[in-house]
Amino acid sequence: MAYIQSIGTADAPFSHSQSEIFNFMLEMYHVPSDDVDKVKRLYDRSEIETRYSAIQDFALPKNQWTFIDTEQTVSVEKRMEKFFEIAPALCEKAIRQCIPDASEWNEITHLITVSCTGLSAPGLDIQLMQRLKLKPNIQRFSINFMGCYAAIHALKQAKDICTAHSNAKVLIVDIELCTLHFQNTYSMENVAASLLFADGAAAVLVSNEPGIYSIENFYSEVAIAGYNDMAWNISSEGFLMTLSAYVPSIIAENIGPMLMNSLAHMNLSKTDIQHWAIHPGGKKIISEVQKALLLTDNDLAMSRSILKNYGNMSSVTILYLLKQMQQGITATDENVYAVAFGPGLTIESLFLKSC
Repeated sequence: MAYIQSIGTADAPFSHSQSEIFNFMLEMYHVPSDDVDKVKRLYDRSEIETRYSAIQDFALPKNQWTFIDTEQTVSVEKRMEKFFEIAPALCEKAIRQCIPDASEWNEITHLITVSCTGLSAPGLDIQLMQRLKLKPNIQRFSINFMGCYAAIHALKQAKDICTAHSNAKVLIVDIELCTLHFQNTYSMENVAASLLFADGAAAVLVSNEPGIYSIENFYSEVAIAGYNDMAWNISSEGFLMTLSAYVPSIIAENIGPMLMNSLAHMNLSKTDIQHWAIHPGGKKIISEVQKALLLTDNDLAMSRSILKNYGNMSSVTILYLLKQMQQGITATDENVYAVAFGPGLTIESLFLKSC
C-alpha cells in the first residue's frame, strides 16, 4: 500500500491583491471604456482576494515594470529564463517543508517533477539533483504540459512505483509559474486567464510506510465534448491558454456520471465520502460541481478557501488543498475524494483515506 507521507508547499515570492491585478490589467490592456465595468465585475465576483506570482510587476506602477513590456510581447526565451531563475529555489523551499531533515534526502529513490509552465533539458529534475545533492542514480520522471490534473497523474505514477518496489521513496515536486505566460493582447479569454491563474510549488513524499493519507485508487475520463474548450499550447508569444465559457457547464454535465463510474470502480457510494477536494479552477467551476453532485457549502469550503487566498495555481492547487484538508482531519479511515480538470477535457479523480 502506498502512502502520502507529507506535503510541503511554497508560495511564489510576490503577493498581489486581486484589486492590484485589476488595476494592472486596465493599464496593460488599455481596456476599452465600454468594457471596464464588465471586466471589473468579473474581478469583483471572482471570489479571489490574493494571488502569488513570480514577478512583481502586477503591484507596481508602469514605469517600474521589469518583466512585462507593453510595447512588445515577452519572448518564450525570457519567460523560460525567468522560470528557471525562480523554480529551483521555490521547489527547494517546498521540499524542505515536506522533508525537513536533509539527511533523509539521500533515501529518495525516485524523483517525479511536474510542470506545464516551464520546460528545458536538462530540466528541473537534474537541477534539483544538483541543488539537493541527491543520489546520482536516482530514478527520474517528468510530467509536463498536462494542466491542472497533473499532480494526480504524478501520484498515480508514484503509487505504481511503490507497488513495484517495496523500498521506494518517491519525491514529487510540482511547480507552476502561470503568470509568466501573461499575454499582451486584449481578449476576454486573456482576461479570464489573467483573472484566475497564479504561481506556487508543492512537494509530496510517497512510500509504502504509513503516512498522512493512504492512496487507494484513481479514475479518469475524458469529456471529448470539451476538446476545444480547454487547451494549453506553445506559441512564439509564450504558452497560450484556451479557456472557454463552456468549461464549467461541460464539467457539470460530465462530473455526475463520472463520479458514479469512479465510485463504482471503488465499490463505494457517495455517502461514503467524508471530504471533497474539488480543484478550485474558478468560482463557476466550483458552483457547477456543487450543483451536479448536490454538495453542501461545507463540502466546498476548503476549495473556496484555496481559491480565495491563492487563485488557480494549475496542477499545484490540488496539493495545497490536500495539505490544508489533512490539517483539519482528526479521525483515521475517512474517505477523501479529489478531482481536478485539464485539457482534453480531462477529469481525473483520486481516492485517499486519512491515516
